[in-house]
Amino acid sequence: MKRPLDRASSQFIKAFRLFCLAISLSIGFSSDGIAEDTKDNAELRERRTFIEKANDESWEHVGQVLQEMYKRGHYPKLRVTTLKPFADWDFWYVDGGDIEWRPNPGQKFEEVTVPAGFVTDLASIPRLFWQALRPEGRYSFAAVVHDYLYWEQNRPREEADKILKFAMEDSKVNPKLVETIYLAVRTFGQTAWDNNAKLKKAGERRFLKRFPEDFWVTWSEWKKKPDVFTEKVRMPTQCALF
Repeated sequence: MKRPLDRASSQFIKAFRLFCLAISLSIGFSSDGIAEDTKDNAELRERRTFIEKANDESWEHVGQVLQEMYKRGHYPKLRVTTLKPFADWDFWYVDGGDIEWRPNPGQKFEEVTVPAGFVTDLASIPRLFWQALRPEGRYSFAAVVHDYLYWEQNRPREEADKILKFAMEDSKVNPKLVETIYLAVRTFGQTAWDNNAKLKKAGERRFLKRFPEDFWVTWSEWKKKPDVFTEKVRMPTQCALF
């Protein structure tokens, strides 16, 4: 006769099963159940790790700010702008507020506002970006702004690449690294630009008015729903500046 598990053992088994499930999801499997280790999958993992750490950094910074405000007797309600993934981890959407880039003196471009609900795959960003930069919110936001401009295509591609360069310079990235990443987007970015043009021509939409409530929904599933998109870019309410 089997002895019934005590509460601690039962909780441990449940936690272990959830841990195994999380590991299997993070690794990713091919159709025959064998983990793929291709260059593309490796780059996706690097991108995912960067975004996760950048989101954590943003929450940690907000936590520090809130603690200081609490000490002064202020108890504000804040929303933090982050990137949330779809279940396939190939696409993210902006949640919590808009992302805004504003030019500094001498940077002769108009400001950019990426609305909450914009869906991005960050395909316009070279792999070196994820490998060489510290995973901070300001860098992930700069990547989203660049990808947004590559999707909208209402400005020249060169301007989008220059704005990414300005964002890195403003964040005090090593000048040699800035030039290397900038050269990479100038050299290889045309492919992402052209792919976006083809997707838009085929009817792809990237601005959500309704966000997934289920973590297990993939982008390929969600974009098939007719009532989740907005046709017009909303006016910004709360922005994350960098």
